[in-house]
Parts: sequence; C-alpha cells; structure tokens
Amino acid sequence: GPPFTLFIDKTTGSFLCTATLAEGGWQDLQAAVELRHRGIPAPGPEEGEHEEEEAEARRAREDARRIWERALPLGELLDEEETQTTKAAFGITPLANSTLKRFGVRYLRAAKALVFPWFAPRDAALRGLKLLVAEQQGEAVSYTEETFPRFDAYRNLFGLPLIGRRDTEVVLTGRELDALALHQATGVPCLALPRGATILPPALLPYLEQFRRVTLWLGDDLRSWEAAKLFARKLNPKRCSLVQPGDLQPRPLEALNRGLNLTKILRAALPAGHKAIVSFRQLRDEVFGELANSEQVAGVKWARFPELNKLLKGHRRGELTVFTGPTGSGKTTFISEYALDLCTQGVCTLWGSFEINNIRLAKIMLTQFATRRLEDQLELYDEWADRFEDLPLYFMTFHGQQNIKLAAQDFIIGAFRKFATDNTCHITLVIHPRKEDDEKELQTASIFGSAKASQEADNVLILQDRKLSTGPGKRYLQVSKNRFDGDVGVFPLEFSKASLTFSSYGKSKTKLKKVKEEKAPSPKKGPNGGVGGSGKP
Repeated sequence: GPPFTLFIDKTTGSFLCTATLAEGGWQDLQAAVELRHRGIPAPGPEEGEHEEEEAEARRAREDARRIWERALPLGELLDEEETQTTKAAFGITPLANSTLKRFGVRYLRAAKALVFPWFAPRDAALRGLKLLVAEQQGEAVSYTEETFPRFDAYRNLFGLPLIGRRDTEVVLTGRELDALALHQATGVPCLALPRGATILPPALLPYLEQFRRVTLWLGDDLRSWEAAKLFARKLNPKRCSLVQPGDLQPRPLEALNRGLNLTKILRAALPAGHKAIVSFRQLRDEVFGELANSEQVAGVKWARFPELNKLLKGHRRGELTVFTGPTGSGKTTFISEYALDLCTQGVCTLWGSFEINNIRLAKIMLTQFATRRLEDQLELYDEWADRFEDLPLYFMTFHGQQNIKLAAQDFIIGAFRKFATDNTCHITLVIHPRKEDDEKELQTASIFGSAKASQEADNVLILQDRKLSTGPGKRYLQVSKNRFDGDVGVFPLEFSKASLTFSSYGKSKTKLKKVKEEKAPSPKKGPNGGVGGSGKP
C-alpha cells in the first residue's frame, strides 16, 4: 500500500495523518503526541478546540443532524412520479437512484433541496451538510447553496468516503452534481470541491497526495478554466490534466444530459505541464476560446461602478493595477469599496496596508457593505457582521510606515508584476503621488518613484480631487492607462459620508468621457462640471 504521511500546514499548524485519518490544529497534535508517550489514547480533534469554536461547530453539527434525519433518499419518496419531478427540477433526470444512494444524496421535501452529506474520513461521523435549491430560469437551471457549518468552515471533499487507498486516479469537479454525473458515466473516482470551481482550500491538499493522475474538469466557463490551471500548479502539473471548456466539452452534468461521451472527453484532457516555448498550434484552441468568450475574458464586472466597466471592461486575473490620488482625497475609502464590490462577487481578496490598521479598515468596509452607519444601529451589528464574515476577505497583519528607496521600489514593483503573472492573480498597488502644484491635475507621471510603476502596470487609476473655495469640491476617477483594449477616460464620483461609499453618478449631468489611450490628452479644467485641478485638503 501507499506510505503513510503526516501533513502539517506551516502557516496554520493544522495537521492530517493519512494512517489514522486524525486531523486538527497544532495544539491537538501536541496533545496527541504527549498523551501517546504516556500511553493514553489521544482525544478527538474537537477536544482541543477553543470553547467558542467548539460550541459553534457543535451547533452546526446538531443542525446538520436534524436536517439529515428529516431528509429522504430520492428512491424513498412517495412515488416514482415525485422522484422524476424532483430530478427534472434539478436537471438530473439521467442520474440513477443507485448513483445518488451510493454518494449518500438525500432530498429535503420541506425546503425542496438536495442534501449532500459531509462525513468525517476517520469515523464516518456526520460533520456537516450542503443544501442545494434549484430555480428554473428559462431553459436553464440555477442553483443556490447553504452549508452547515458556514461557508468558510465547510471543507467537504464530496465523494471522499468512496475513495480507496489503492486508487491512483481521480477527477476533480466544481460541483457535487458534476461528480455524480461523471462517476455514473465513467466509473472513475470523482471528488467535488466544497466551495465551487475557483477555491481549493489548502487543508484538502493532503487528501489528494495519493493520486498519480489528477484530472481537473471544473466547469464550462473561462473562470473555471483559469482556476484549473492555477490548481494544477499547486497539485504538481506533471500529474495533472485539464478538460478545456467548449461546446463539445461542457461541464459533466450537461454532457450527460446531452448524451455526450464523457469517457472520450476525459481521454482528450490536456496535460497541465508545458514547456517555456510554444507554437500557435498549441495556443490555437485557447485563442479561439478567448474570442468566443469575450465577456468572460474581460473579467469580473463591478456592480457599484458601471462606468468603470465601460472603460476597463472588467477585473482580470494576472494584471497589475496602480492607483494614486492626492493626500486626503479618499484613496483608501475608494479602493476599499472597489475591492468590496469584487469580493461580494466571489473574488478572493487579500488586503495589506502600511498606513491604516486592520480594525479601522474592516470598520470602513463593513460600513460600505451595510451602506449605513452601524454606530447608530448597533442592534444590527451581528447581522451584518455575520454576512460580512462569510466574504472571501483577508487582511495582512503588518502595519507601520516603511521607508523604501527608489531602487528598492522598482525591485518591489517588478516582483509584484512577476507574481501577478506567474500566479494569475490581480494585484492593485496604492502609490502616493509626487509633491506637485496643488492647482495641477495628477498625471501618470505624477506617481511617486521612477517610471517603473506606470510601465509595469496594466492599468493606472487616478483619483482626481478638485478643491473649491466654496465647498468640498468634486472628485473624479480617471483611467489613464488600460493595456487590455486602450480605452481611457474619466467619470465623476459622489461621496456619501453616512455609508462611506462613492457613487459613479455625480449630481451634475457630466457624461463619461472616453478616448483611445494613444490619443488621450490630459483632462482639462472646465467651468461647469469639468475635471478640476487636484489639491490637498
């Protein structure tokens, strides 16, 4: 059999032993080792948890147990008609009752939800559940999910209890229904990621170590394709193959519904490992994919800043954005909402600030998330905080001003540029401008340091602040560089002090100004609603 290994996460201290399937935190491991030396049986992973975490986990397990007991296997519903009606509602008519039973899937009639169990690998105890509700949208079916425990603590690698120790091949999918369809059609061991196609929790990596071949068939869109390439790097590209999305290679459930040959699609999976030099023949399919999916290629659209979509088209992986603006103009407040907008759409976000501590930063973003002053409505704090906590949002712990020389700054910017490209993630750098005449608007050349920042950046955003002697003045967002398609321009912002949010629509009738990058003059001052000169408060 395969060798047994103890995996320890160097960042979190969590561990997994493949011999006993014991897992837990660093304190649990210490306690287990000390007790074993004394000849005392080691406690279960929950006995070493903090009281608050243990109580929350216990409540989630209890809720899951009650739901699980009320749910029924689809084959045990009132009659065959109800079973077929339920399957049709979820778009899973071809799935056999035996497949659903094998994976332990049940149906909760009261909520009209499919129930996917999370069993502990060690003792098969019920750890949690995922509830899936279907909604018909024309000819398509859309799904909404709810997990017990909550989303960020839900780490169910669905299908894991069916994996044998001697299995050397596995297919990773982005949804539980895809794993069911794929296993039924091919008989290949299949696992579904717990939080969709774009998140692979590090805690699950040890469970995938035993496989010599891992095929990633995560979905049918460009985002899942990019995620598959990124995950292959984590899992070792030499053992990974990728199913590239296309009309004849949709996600597994759709392929089963359309009567396609899923075994043939798996055999056509592309090897993830690649050489440093490629020919167009190797790029041909990916180029066609980008042409056929231009909206997805453009990236994630902002919901709060529609004018930004008209210029940048979207937020794309692998790019570097440089953002600047005068001191006191609201750079941190704006970029917080800019990031929050994307985060609420599932874009995993890591925040790092030298100048503002995490408590204040989280307070700003929570206020923007709730769009209200929670100081005046403290009774709503827990409700909004619970929802905010579920966002894929993280904060670095460093804080404090750093003195960085120009040469070091150039090196750092180059390192960020390389990191964004190599890891297909988007990095946004907030850089202060040079000290210039308050009456002049900022330009790309106003960014502090050498020209390295603007040269390496794919996008340059400038928060222009026009100060008026009679009042607070007007603020505008200027896109002065856009490597994706060259569109640059400027649009007004309106600040709400109560919710700490910016609106893309100013009170004036100013229209979005859009010009091509190569012909982009600096915005000129206008007496009525034009872009004003920058200044400091």
